Amino acid sequence: MKKLFAFALLLGTFTSVFGQVTAKKYLLIEHFTNSNCGICANKNPTFFNLINQAQYADDVHHVSIHPMFPYSSCVFYQANTAENSAWTSLYPVAGTPSIALNGALQNPSTPILTEAKLQTYLNQTSPLHLKVTETGPNNAREVKVTAKALEAIPSGNYKLFVAVVEKKVNQTTGNGESVHHNVFRKMLTAVPGNDFAVPAAGETVEYDFNFSISNNWKADEIYVLAFVKEVDTKAVLNSGTRFDPVLSSTSDLLVTPIQIFPNPVAETAMMDLGTDQPQTVELFSLNGQRMAAEFQSQGSLVSLATTKLPAGIYLVKVTGSQGVYSGKFVKQ
Repeated sequence: MKKLFAFALLLGTFTSVFGQVTAKKYLLIEHFTNSNCGICANKNPTFFNLINQAQYADDVHHVSIHPMFPYSSCVFYQANTAENSAWTSLYPVAGTPSIALNGALQNPSTPILTEAKLQTYLNQTSPLHLKVTETGPNNAREVKVTAKALEAIPSGNYKLFVAVVEKKVNQTTGNGESVHHNVFRKMLTAVPGNDFAVPAAGETVEYDFNFSISNNWKADEIYVLAFVKEVDTKAVLNSGTRFDPVLSSTSDLLVTPIQIFPNPVAETAMMDLGTDQPQTVELFSLNGQRMAAEFQSQGSLVSLATTKLPAGIYLVKVTGSQGVYSGKFVKQ
C-alpha cells in the first residue's frame, strides 16, 4: 500500500516537516488571599473544591500568597511580610481573593474560578519541561531544578522563580478558615525572579538551591514550586514540582519527521511510519492546544479524520513502538 501514496510536499513552508516533542503545560494559579478576609473565607472553599477534583489535581500548580490587605494581621502575611508584599506587587492586585492564571490576572468574580475558564487552560503543551528534585533531611533541603528545552523556545525576557510552599496548613484563622492550601513560605530566588539561561532545543540547564525548614513549618508538607515566566508579558512558560511525573521515555527519544498527505487536507490526513506501528496519536493547534484526534491504523499506516477541524495549521505527534514521529499539516 505504501506505493499508492506520493510523499510530496504540497504547500511550501507550511508543509515542511519538523521534529518536535512538547511537554505538558501545567496551569500555575497564583492565588492572593488573606486569612482574616471574610470574603476569602466565603469564596475559597468552592475554589479549592474545583481545583482539587481528581480530574484537575494533576494539571494544576497552586500557590497562596498573602498580601497585607485587607488585614495586615493575617498570620501568613506576618510570617513573611516582605516577600508576600513583593510577590503581590508583581501584579496590580487590588483586593483579595484574586487569582492569576499562567500569569494572567483575572477580574474579581464569584466564583473565583469557573470550571469552564479552568478547562480553557488545560491540555496545553510547552517547549520547556521543568524537573524538581529535593533531597536531604527534614530540617535541611537541597533542591535541583532541571530545565529541558524539548524544542526551540521563543525569544523573551525569561526569569526563573523558585518558591518554598507548605502543601496543607491546618490552622483556624481570623476569618474562620481551618485549612489553608499551598501556603507560600519563602523564595529561593529573588521575588522578581533570577536570570534564566534559555537552553537550546534538546539541551538542559540546572539550578541548585538549599534551604532550612523553619520551626513553625510542618516538614512533611513542605515542597518547592519552580516556574519560568516571560516577565514583560507575565506569561508562564511552564512550572514544576517534585510531585509531577518524570518526562516519559518516549519524549526523550529522537523525534523523526514524517510527511503527511495530502497536504493541505480536507477530510483525512495519512501518515506512514515505515517499519514502525503507531500506538498513540496526539493532535495540537499551533498555539499548543490539544485537540481531539480521531484516527485509525493498519500496520504502519495512520489515517487521521480532519472533517470536524476548523481550517488552520495543526501539529501531529505519533508515538510508535520504536520511536516518536511528528509532522505538520494544513486543514482547508
